[in-house]
Formats: sequence, C-alpha cells, structure tokens
Amino acid sequence: MKTLLLAESHPPTLEHLTGLLSQAGYSVRAVNDPIAALEHFAADNPDVMVLSVDLPRVEGSHVVQLIRGHSQGGRVPIVAIDKGHLGRARGVGSVLDLKVNAYVADPLKPGELVPRLESLVRAAQAVPLSGLASTLSRPAVNSGELKGYPLPGLLHSIHRLRRDGVLVVAHRGLSRRVYFLRGGPVSFDSTVKEDSLPRYLVERKLATPAQAEQVVEALGSGLRIGSALADAGVELVGEELSQLLRDYTRDKLARVLGMREGRYAFYSGDEFTAEVASVDLPPLAQILEGARRTFPLKVMAASLKANLGEYPVRSPEFGRDLQAMALDTDDIKIAMQVNGRIVLKELLAHGRGELSAAYSLLWFLKLTGGVTFSPTPVATGADVLSAAVVPDRIGPRKRKSLPVETAASLREEAVRIITRSYFGSLGLDIAADAEAVERAYHETAMRFHPDTYAEYDISDLKDLLDSVQEKLSASYRVLSVEEKRKAYLQYLFSKLDVGRNTAVVVDAEIALRRGESALKRRDFLSAMHAFEEAVALNPREPEYYSFLAWATYQGAGGPLVQRAQKAQKVLKKALSLGPYVERLHIIAAIIDTDLGDAPLARKKLLKVLEYNPYSQLAKAALRKVGR
Repeated sequence: MKTLLLAESHPPTLEHLTGLLSQAGYSVRAVNDPIAALEHFAADNPDVMVLSVDLPRVEGSHVVQLIRGHSQGGRVPIVAIDKGHLGRARGVGSVLDLKVNAYVADPLKPGELVPRLESLVRAAQAVPLSGLASTLSRPAVNSGELKGYPLPGLLHSIHRLRRDGVLVVAHRGLSRRVYFLRGGPVSFDSTVKEDSLPRYLVERKLATPAQAEQVVEALGSGLRIGSALADAGVELVGEELSQLLRDYTRDKLARVLGMREGRYAFYSGDEFTAEVASVDLPPLAQILEGARRTFPLKVMAASLKANLGEYPVRSPEFGRDLQAMALDTDDIKIAMQVNGRIVLKELLAHGRGELSAAYSLLWFLKLTGGVTFSPTPVATGADVLSAAVVPDRIGPRKRKSLPVETAASLREEAVRIITRSYFGSLGLDIAADAEAVERAYHETAMRFHPDTYAEYDISDLKDLLDSVQEKLSASYRVLSVEEKRKAYLQYLFSKLDVGRNTAVVVDAEIALRRGESALKRRDFLSAMHAFEEAVALNPREPEYYSFLAWATYQGAGGPLVQRAQKAQKVLKKALSLGPYVERLHIIAAIIDTDLGDAPLARKKLLKVLEYNPYSQLAKAALRKVGR
C-alpha cells in the first residue's frame, strides 16, 4: 500500500480527504500544520504528498519549498490543493513559485484528485531507484514519536537482529540519519548545519571556516570524505581520519538518542554502503554513552524503581555482550558487584562508582538483558551448593568535602536561578523554542542535581539545591508548553516597561527577538523576515518598523540609493505612528549621512537631543557625522 502525506489546515477538508484517499487505497498520514508535515516527510518517506496551498509559512517559506530542499524531496510527487470547494481558490498563480507536480483547485470535486495522484505515482514508480533512495523507498519497519526515549530500545533491537538499515529522526523539518550495518552504527549525516562534519572540524580547530566551506562544496560534488578533506588542505588520513569519523559518529548519535520531540523511522537495507564513509563502533556502548550525556537521571531511576528491593545478578547475556558494550574499568567494577547477593537499593547508594554512573549502568544492563532481578539472594559461583545464601552488605560510602571554589560557584549560580524569571533561570532568550527549553532544562537540572555530587558531603547545600530543582521544574512546566509560555510572557510584559507605544503582542515580541538575534549574526535576510512578521502581528507599533527599516537598509540588496529608498519608505510609515521614537530619527540620520547629506543628518540628531539630551545613540551618531 502506498503511503500518502496529507497536510491541510481546514479540519473538515482534512477529515473528508483522509477518508476519500484511504478508500482510494492509500495509507494516509494526515496532519494539519506545516511543522508536522516536515517531520512526517523526513521520517516517514511518503510515496506521494498532497499539501494545501494556504498552509502557514515556516520562517517565510512554504512547506513545499522546504521539502524540495531536502535530500529526498526531489523524488516525491507533490500535488497542491486549493479551496475551490469553499469558494476561496487562489488560482494556479499561487503555486508558480512552488515546485509542485500538479495543482487541483477543488480536491473534493469527483474525478479530480485521485486520478491525478494515480498518474503521478505510476510515473514515479517507473523511475528506478538505487543507493540510499532505494533503502528509504521501502516502508519503515519501525516508526513512531520520539517522546519517552524510545531509541535505546530500538538500537538494542537492531543490534540483536543484526539489521542493516537507516534510522531517520526528524524534528521541525530538520532530519538526522544514522546508518547501521550488521546491527552496529557505522555513519551519520544530517540536514542540521550545526551537525555537519565540516562544522565539527572547525569546532575542534582541525580546519578553518574557509576550509570547511571547501569541504562542503567537495562533498556536494560527489567526493568521498578523505578526498574532500585533501582537496581543502585538511591533513587527516589513515587512522587519524578513521578516529575522527568514529568520534563524530559517536558524538552525534548521543545527541540523536536524547531527542524527545519529533518522529523516528527505521528503514531496512544496505544499498547506502557506497554513499557513506563507514566506521566500526562497539554497538551497545553508544547506548550507554548517549544516555549518560543526554538523559535526565530521573528517567533511568524510574526504570529501576520497581526493582530497588530486589537482587540484581549478571545474566549469560552480559558475557556475550561484553565486547559490544565496551565497558570501562569503573563500569566493570560496578558490574562485578552485581552478583545476586546485594540488594539493588544498597548497590546504587553505597556500591562502587558514583550514583549517576551506577544508575545509568544498571539501567543499561536491564535494557540489554545483561542483568536479571530476583526477590531473594541468588546463589552464584562457589555458593551454588549452599542451602541458603546470605546477602552481602556494603558499608556507607564516606563522602568527601566539596571544594570551596565549587561550593561558592554553586551558591552564586543557584541564587541567580532562584531569583530570575523562568527564562533567566534556564539561561534562555524569550525567542527560545520548545527544543531549546528541553535542552537547557536537562543540562541545568543535571548540573544542580544532588546526585551529580553524590561523592561529596553537600548537606549544607541540600536545601539550596532543592530550591533550584523546584525553580527549574516550574520553569520547564511553563516554558515547554506553548500556551503556558505565551501566557507567562504576557504576564512578564505586563510587569515590565518594554517601551512599546501599543499593547504588547507576545508573538510579535518573540519575532522581534528572533530578528535582533539575526542582526547580531549579520543575517539581514532572516532579520527582515522576522521583523516583517512582528509588523504583521502588531502593525501599530513604530519600534518594530525601526528594526525593519534598519534590516532593510542593510540587507535588501541592490545599490545604496535603492536600499535607502526602501528603508525610508518603512521609516515614513513608522514616523506616522510614533513621531517621537528616537531610533527612527537616528536611522534616518545614518541613511542621510551615507547618502552624503551630513547637514540634514546633523539636524535630525540635534532634534533628538532636544527632547532627550541623554540619548547615547544620538550622541554616538552625531560624533560620526561631525558637529
């Protein structure tokens, strides 16, 4: 059965089309927003797509444009549907800039949509696929949502079954792929720029940004990684290159394991082998390493909660998997105490290794079947013939004193967290999305969790650390839910003087902050899109226009005079709304200066200083113009 991705924001139309297309023999994935459409496309690899032309845009782009930019986006037929059945069809002109395969004005009109889909699917099937595209063209053998950390269990299953294939994880249109051969991860790639191997080289000072760009271009032309590096002048060959690729794959796989939003799918097949650079990694070791780097301790503790009063004992699977687990010396010491005679609660609290290391290892061994649990002590080794087995006991661990500098630093940062807003407690900007909130919460909560300092005596800091955890939990509960986050922002703005002439619109303020961040990066095009969004959401606020005018002047393209005219047009609108907003006059003066009219610029700046003699912006601009 062919899979079809349907994206339609009008609920009755979505429901009707889902039934219609299901009756036509398609397995329909129906979504009502563009972000979900991007995630389903990247993870589920549909055979054909039906997308509404009036879907909300994502950062200024239609979802079709983003899908066509995806590595698999060129092979999937896309049909754009309009609202003819509602009397609101935009016409074929609305899709001329979208690379769709067909346009249907009224998808509910009999004999229109289904025949068009059938012809497109037949044409697509006539084109033979090879390599990675062939693997991804098959139905996924396992797929679902990323909530609840499902990937460790999936990776263990892939190892047990010695599967070849590709794991795809997708979130908000970005996708990451992990490649497996004989049950082990061998390679990684991603559409996320920050995840790329060239960026990894720059971060580790193994390549310059210019060399990284050359590597990107070389890889895009079809060169293998070794040749691409050599072409860019990066001297990495042989075992040094292999180790880099192992470190890179291990690092990125850990990040994939920690994802909690989006979708995942696993596709079986090995046709990709000629297209990726493969490395050898101990397959199960990546699960433990990834969990330790990205999972909150409470996730692993929850898995072991039901077994705290039982006696863990190593199973035959432990010995068989020892090489695949690649445990270090400290983990081996903990595992050697898992002998069936020490109750789990005592082993975790007083056994070898830190509490977090013990919890993560026992969680891992339970997941992989390396330990089993017994309600009573288990006879092992020399005790096999014993009539009764006496439990072992471990003396309480003697805790060290926390270094003075560490304690002082914890107190200082703890006070900062407790006294700041929910955003400030997590170190986030108001434009942070749910993924950033998730990441910041886990990183900060782990740093201040008492278990992180299990080997130290922190009795004098316990109340403070508990207060931090309460504040972080409250921050996460509010900021991780979009509706609660917006309500909290509205509350913040009502308490703060944000210098707005009109009522604060939360979404507009978030767009403004995104634009400011883009300005700092000198990404003027993204800044323009963000400020345009802010203006659209609150068209009566002159401050938004001032930012839009500046971004337009800097990044609109074309000669100076043309950019100045566009910016001055925005400034004119802004000044009609807020004639006393000083930023507007300062931007206008800067433009006049660049156009060679210094006297006019000076006049505008002196006028600003008349009604605000303390304006540092105006004084700085005046110094540049010259008195």
